Amino acid sequence: MPEWSDNEWVLIEQEQYHQLRLYALEAMARRLTAAGRHGEAVAAALSAVRAEPLRESAHRVLIDAHLAAGNRAAAQRQYEQCRRILLDELGLEPSDTLRRLVPHPTTR
Repeated sequence: MPEWSDNEWVLIEQEQYHQLRLYALEAMARRLTAAGRHGEAVAAALSAVRAEPLRESAHRVLIDAHLAAGNRAAAQRQYEQCRRILLDELGLEPSDTLRRLVPHPTTR
């Protein structure tokens, strides 16, 4: 109902649904990755990233899916996208956990 949209309880319920959906998408992506269903894992993880671009755990499951599929370049691109979003929006670097997932170029 439109007149309910400003009520606090509606906002709380919306946030609860949003968080539950994100956790479910991330869990699905992890399970699909473990099952070797990498395309579906990437799709689930992309849905989580699209729903909440600042959520590092969503980027992490997407990077994991790319790496499990052997797509290191895609994983690197996703890491860089996450890093750019976190820096631009929040002034934060990715966590050590996320940084350790993706091999960084070494100088020769």
